[in-house]
Amino acid sequence: DRSQVGMDKAQRLAAEKGVEIQTICADLADFDLGQARWDAIVSIFGHVPPGVRHTVYGSLHAALKPGGVLLLEAYTPDQLGRGTGGPRTADLLLTADMLRAEIPGLDFLYLEELEREVIEGTGHTGLSSVVQLIARKP
Repeated sequence: DRSQVGMDKAQRLAAEKGVEIQTICADLADFDLGQARWDAIVSIFGHVPPGVRHTVYGSLHAALKPGGVLLLEAYTPDQLGRGTGGPRTADLLLTADMLRAEIPGLDFLYLEELEREVIEGTGHTGLSSVVQLIARKP
């Protein structure tokens, strides 16, 4: 995350649950994901501009260790105008077809666009249109 506040919250929640996590406060536009570095990469409502998204998604295969997993959830363009959260511009939103095209080299275990109740606090609560993905590096 690029927010230290977000990192602090994640560390606090992990401690409450008795687990250890490593957090990195960085801007994805400048962050090198590395080579075979991650067992899992999780992107939950991580909406970024198309140029950054293209670079990041193109590096996911190399960044994951063999057998590594990508878990992603994002709002779809159908979310526009609902008033239940998410970006207000279509260029930040994702579809299943976009994910298939933009994330090379991973085996897609689950990929679905659906409507579900999102309860993420003020401004992000209510029936929402999302895309969910679970993919694994061979």
